[in-house]
Amino acid sequence: MSLTKFAIRNQSVLDILEEFRYTYRERFQPENTNPPLAPDQQGMADQYTDETEMHRIVNMGEDHDGSASNGYSHPIKPNHYRGDVPSEYRDTWVTLDFKLRSELGVETSALSQLYPPGGFIGWHNNANASAHNLIFTWSETGDGWFKYIDPKTSELVTVQDEAGWNLKAGYFGAYGSDDVVYHAARTNCWRMTLSYVLGHNTDYWQDCIDYVTNI
Repeated sequence: MSLTKFAIRNQSVLDILEEFRYTYRERFQPENTNPPLAPDQQGMADQYTDETEMHRIVNMGEDHDGSASNGYSHPIKPNHYRGDVPSEYRDTWVTLDFKLRSELGVETSALSQLYPPGGFIGWHNNANASAHNLIFTWSETGDGWFKYIDPKTSELVTVQDEAGWNLKAGYFGAYGSDDVVYHAARTNCWRMTLSYVLGHNTDYWQDCIDYVTNI
């Protein structure tokens, strides 16, 4: 199953996502308070998102554990906050996360990251966390991309960012399935990603997509 990009038309969902954007671009600035996961990899997007690295990760087979070991971004979740108002930051995150999860009817926030210009996440496949997913991405100008290898066709697909919010939805399969999806992303502008996992119920996942994309 390949990943597909969708326009977000549900105004209630867009309003909550805009709260996230305002909160973590204007109210708080996680780039100043939340240390990047790999500070030594700043400026190394070319190395970790190019096709040479892609082939290296693919050729590892199951020796690759599925998780992204390379990237430069600032985690938004409150356990990474190192600023002066930890209670305010935590309470704000909990409120926003609950609001979006309740609106969508999902349980788990898998990822919440802020990518500065030059930020990236290197090639990996999430085979260690197989599930249907909803990936909400905000881009300041659209100058960024998400690439993946289609597991059915082996085609390298580039999903170009667009300014504002969009949704990518798909399924990350485990090793031994036909749905292992190798992917990477990078940006030359500010970019935010909120990712939610929905388990293995395809009908429920499709219902969520329909809810987000319908007016």
